[in-house]
Amino acid sequence: MTEIQPAPDELVALARVMRPQWDHDVLAKAILAAKNAGWTWDHVLAETVRLMRKADASPFDLKAAAADPLRSDTSRAVADGTTAAARARDLYPALRHRDNPPGDAA
Repeated sequence: MTEIQPAPDELVALARVMRPQWDHDVLAKAILAAKNAGWTWDHVLAETVRLMRKADASPFDLKAAAADPLRSDTSRAVADGTTAAARARDLYPALRHRDNPPGDAA
């Protein structure tokens, strides 16, 4: 079986179609910055697609995440829409405020 191959040019081309208002030169540089920061192709692809799906996102978000590895790990929402903090509150009831039921992201 062939491994998944990086395709940064094709990813930028997809973003050009999906998000025509984005600065695609910034996106290309952000993808390169993420690679240089040690991100795997899978991570770059997943984060870029997540940002393309988010209405208020921009390529600058990817650039910022690549520049700050802690930000990319802690600010990213889980695929089902919950945050890491909400999941932690569900796992550790002592972290919940007594007015917030389980699964409440408040």
